[in-house]
Amino acid sequence: MKVPAQDSSYYKAPNIFEGRLIGGLNFCQIVGDAYGGFHRVGLNAGGMVYVHFIPIFGASMEVLYTQKGARGGNVQESYTVGTYINKYYLNLNYAEAALLLHLDLFIFDYEAGISYAQLLKSKEWAEADVPIYINPALGYFNSYDIDYTLGLSMKLNKHWYVNMRYQYSAISIRPWARVYPRYSDGSPEQYNELMSLRLVYLIR
Repeated sequence: MKVPAQDSSYYKAPNIFEGRLIGGLNFCQIVGDAYGGFHRVGLNAGGMVYVHFIPIFGASMEVLYTQKGARGGNVQESYTVGTYINKYYLNLNYAEAALLLHLDLFIFDYEAGISYAQLLKSKEWAEADVPIYINPALGYFNSYDIDYTLGLSMKLNKHWYVNMRYQYSAISIRPWARVYPRYSDGSPEQYNELMSLRLVYLIR
């Protein structure tokens, strides 16, 4: 019986430079809104250039299209409609570049670094017992986001990895003064927080 160290489908000495394709999902929340939970699901897709300084240590740069934001809801009572669900939606779409260091130990690749994301589009809306208009000119978001990034990849075979990643904003994405009061928890600023699950394809 073969063990992974003997199975060539799991391991091959790395090239100095590698290209990789990325596709997966973000599970997101906004720290500082009135809701908790990673309920917003968004796309995470792009490409990576990976350089090995030595076989077990390297660095990578990723260019990604990534969707962040929040989803919220709770049951409330109203004099006009009775019991209803107060719903909140926030979509934030970014073009992101991430720079990471890697420790590659056989089938596991540990990563840590930082990312810069330029905001492409934002949309924020809500549903309640009365019509709610959130003015985007007053509640606008900062034009960029900088995140701390930690992750782990597991090699499935010569070409495929599964990657899990955690990101948290190093700077705020919006101050309290620009948050619609009904959808803030009173924190002075808001931050992106997300976990990603991605498949990575190594181009040989």
